[in-house]
Amino acid sequence: MRSRLEYSSRVVRTAAGYVLFAVLALIVAFAVLPASRLWPRGDARHDLRAQRILHRFARFYVTVIQRAGIMRLSFVGAERLTRDGPHLVAANHPTLLDMVFLISLLPQCDCIVNAPRSDNFFLRGLTRAAGYVRNDAGASIVRECAQRLGRGRTLVVFPEGTRSPAGGLGSFQRGAARIAMEAGCDLLPVAITCEPPTLSKGQKWYDLPERPFHATVRVLDPVSSASARSSGASVSVAARRLTAELRESLSKVLDVADAGRA
Repeated sequence: MRSRLEYSSRVVRTAAGYVLFAVLALIVAFAVLPASRLWPRGDARHDLRAQRILHRFARFYVTVIQRAGIMRLSFVGAERLTRDGPHLVAANHPTLLDMVFLISLLPQCDCIVNAPRSDNFFLRGLTRAAGYVRNDAGASIVRECAQRLGRGRTLVVFPEGTRSPAGGLGSFQRGAARIAMEAGCDLLPVAITCEPPTLSKGQKWYDLPERPFHATVRVLDPVSSASARSSGASVSVAARRLTAELRESLSKVLDVADAGRA
């Protein structure tokens, strides 16, 4: 009886957490971000201002849901992201909240978002104000992302393109490798784990484990793109090799037995 009551309590708190996210997203999108354009901030770009605001919003939200007993969040190796950029972060994607975790860590963070999420009523005001790159922009995505990295910015990419399958990694797209070669920078792998699995692909939000989940974000050693750029191989072949190196780096930390195909 007690465990059933505890589970019901966590379902209610989790539902409240989603409602809070939606309400905060609307307040930030339709009140805070428009007002920020009127603040005297020198020559700061509007998208950079928006990204700093989203960083504070994400930190506040993560703090609230941790204090509510919904989850715990840990960072390992986060100091690697405090060094001078550019940083091309390539992360696996086990939970629905991975981007929120990363934004809570990064005061400046560009990312690539899929079109449905960019057009979502609760998120479109945030993604547009922050200047995030839509994934339906065709070949220009690589050029746009490389230009941002060239300005010393941080870009987050999920090479799987969607949430990871249960207990492993999905197929990796080569976009992150192409961006790294175009920008002349390294890939910074980030391994995200969630125990017990929660908010994973195909899992309902109310399908909660017996205990609050613990998410850990590990920033790994960089994967150099220099050899791929200087190998003399075609762009396609070089991108495939660099993607395989990235996948291997993440697989070792995540203890994924079958690395699958890049």
